[in-house]
Amino acid sequence: MILIAYGTRPEIIKLFPVVRALQRHGTPFQTLFTGQQTDLYADVKNLLPPPDHTFAQHFAGVSKHNTLTSSFIKICSAAEELFAAQSYDTVVVQGDTTTAWALALAGFYNKVHVAHVEAGLRTFDLDNPFPEEANRALIGQIATVSFAPTPGAKVNLEKAGAKNIHLVGNTVVDAVNIIKKEHGLSSSPISNTVLVTLHRRENHEIMDELFDELNRVASAYPDLQLILPIHPNPNVQKHRGRFTAPNIRVIEPVGYLEMLEMIASASFIITDSGGLQEEASCFGKKVLIVRETTERPEILDVGLGRLVGREILANIEWAMKQTETLVASPFGDGNSAERIVKILAGLG
Repeated sequence: MILIAYGTRPEIIKLFPVVRALQRHGTPFQTLFTGQQTDLYADVKNLLPPPDHTFAQHFAGVSKHNTLTSSFIKICSAAEELFAAQSYDTVVVQGDTTTAWALALAGFYNKVHVAHVEAGLRTFDLDNPFPEEANRALIGQIATVSFAPTPGAKVNLEKAGAKNIHLVGNTVVDAVNIIKKEHGLSSSPISNTVLVTLHRRENHEIMDELFDELNRVASAYPDLQLILPIHPNPNVQKHRGRFTAPNIRVIEPVGYLEMLEMIASASFIITDSGGLQEEASCFGKKVLIVRETTERPEILDVGLGRLVGREILANIEWAMKQTETLVASPFGDGNSAERIVKILAGLG
């Protein structure tokens, strides 16, 4: 029996294509929602069948008020009870969240195969992103099978001594393609809107500076309309009053479908999000990456991304220049879930 574990919105988005592929193949599996992001769960829960197991109600959830340590301990404790009560051959974890690392470690301790989706991403800087860089590197040391999304990720895993590595692509491309088809989404070639998202923990201390920089961008380019769905984290929210330019519109957080619609209709994107770099590439949109490094260098290689740190204004002209031809996403071809499920079938 396979257990698919998820606790955050990005994990659900990237794992629902795997779940659907398991259903198509008739492969026995169960799902677990840890409750790491109960506030965002409602938005994407319909992408998956109701979870077979959840820690959200019977385990007091993992709220935004929990520390990283307390969240990890709670998930590990509940996972220990689940593995004692249920017999699984494999636990599938995705990416670099607290849920992924806790379930991987609990699975390892209980002699359950650990299958790591989106394995091998690295910045080689434990502070950027924090704590995700450590989480995914640690999972890589105990995973039974690693599903690398790109050739570069595969090389990273090989250098780290990982075994049983499979290059499968990133399931985010599967997810976006499915939603594009189901909702008729297509990219808008001409637009004056700019989608902005800023929330990374390592940017919290300079969020006031970044918001002031956005004011300068808006003032220098009055024809651009900057739209910022503001993150609920109080370290972001407390600075929302800094915006003074009339062409900056701050809105409340949006659902995933609406976010994809905003990506599709944007001229370009300003973000510190890792997942948004991938999703933007599915629509051929340029991204100004408000970070010092990225674990997704492929977007830089194809000319769709640029690392800007705090220097957003200085890079607006690059972002506004349209690419001559549509650039395909470097993260996959939309068939990653099928590859993963065929490999999982041989693990039992």
